[in-house]
Amino acid sequence: MKLGYGLLVLIVASLATAACDVPGAVAGVQQFALRTKNSEPARITLGPDNQMWFTEFTAGRIATVRPGGKIQEYTVPTNRPGPYDIVSGPDGNLWFTEFAGNKIGRMTPTGTFREYPLPNATSGPYGITVGPDKAVWFAEQRGNRIGRLTIDGQLTEFAIPYVAPFAPKPYGLVAGPDGNMWFSEEGSSKIGRITPAGLLTEFRLPAGSAPEGIALGPDGNLWFTEHGTTKVGSITPAGAIHEYSVGKDSSPKNIITAGGSLWFTDLGTNKVGRLTTAGVVTERGVGGGYRQLEGLAAGADGAVWLAETHANKVARLTT
Repeated sequence: MKLGYGLLVLIVASLATAACDVPGAVAGVQQFALRTKNSEPARITLGPDNQMWFTEFTAGRIATVRPGGKIQEYTVPTNRPGPYDIVSGPDGNLWFTEFAGNKIGRMTPTGTFREYPLPNATSGPYGITVGPDKAVWFAEQRGNRIGRLTIDGQLTEFAIPYVAPFAPKPYGLVAGPDGNMWFSEEGSSKIGRITPAGLLTEFRLPAGSAPEGIALGPDGNLWFTEHGTTKVGSITPAGAIHEYSVGKDSSPKNIITAGGSLWFTDLGTNKVGRLTTAGVVTERGVGGGYRQLEGLAAGADGAVWLAETHANKVARLTT
């Protein structure tokens, strides 16, 4: 699975790892080019060492960007694993999903790996996060399950019931304020809630919403992107849903909370959006043409960091 959505991946002319100037560069944005062409950085997170760590989907690597822009890469042991999402675990390590390798990976900040194969051959693990129980939870997009893995390797899987051909295709998930896990169902246009014991409740969105990113907002509600529409939505722990239009041509992708606001990547406009809990939206360009802005994360420095899949770079955006 390529993250380029059928478009040709740009060949990056510069192999430098320092911040680089690009045509049409925007004030407040620094971009850092990856060493390897067509690595396709996908998701990014703040690591246990307070550095930014990200996945390289096509290159099969986990990488970190150090102060000053130096990038250090570590190759995942499995051949062509397709690492997608990544999170800082409760044990001081990095945990990530291997979409193509069908595994959950763990890596120390010094580069020592351990991998946990999933029992079903076509699970396709995608989003990953840490639950209130200090286990890592993940979405099996192809297997239509939610998985739970303790830091000592104990695996539990919960199937999402559905009637074909409307498979749920869970994408992202996050711990809610109610002690449950919340997740997006891209395929069935629903938001799901699952208790630690596996009790599932689903909340239906308008057809075609295709929710993907999901985050806990500063207001205690769950906020999600509707990748199939031009909207971002919120749902209360009790299940009340509100939607906010982002603007013409928008296609919101992933979402986080940073600095008291919601921030999201917009594949439709190639911009980064900021959304208040009152629904006020502003968007900022990052310059340099189409970049396919994928994952984003809040840094220890107060900035928002981005994975630019198509441009083969990571970027730092001052807020």
